[in-house]
Amino acid sequence: MIRTVVGILARAEKVLVGQRPEGKPYSGYWEFPGGKIEPDETAIDALRRELQEELDITVISAQPWFEHTHTYPDKTVLLEMWRVTAFSGEPLGKENQLLRWVTLPEMLELRLLEGNWPIIKKIKTLFSQQED
Repeated sequence: MIRTVVGILARAEKVLVGQRPEGKPYSGYWEFPGGKIEPDETAIDALRRELQEELDITVISAQPWFEHTHTYPDKTVLLEMWRVTAFSGEPLGKENQLLRWVTLPEMLELRLLEGNWPIIKKIKTLFSQQED
């Protein structure tokens, strides 16, 4: 099983997503930023490293949110989800990925990786809690 860390960055009822660039597996699909946790890393260290590498931002604070395991045809991935509550910098696609801040309805129109659907359900719950 591959352990990964995923950062959920939300701003005014929008969430940051990135499109996988040409040349990468699943190119053209949209996903949340993150990546593999190295054997010698904690999840928070991996989150900070991945978001610095991918987005050129510095994570100031983040909280673990939930975990989800998804099996693709060629691998099983453990997604360790984190809510990034504060960061410095403005996200840039440092790995040639297109970035977008999207609302939940916009997100549902994107071509998303299968493993992201449970995340979307949680985001819907998160946004509805913020409205209360």
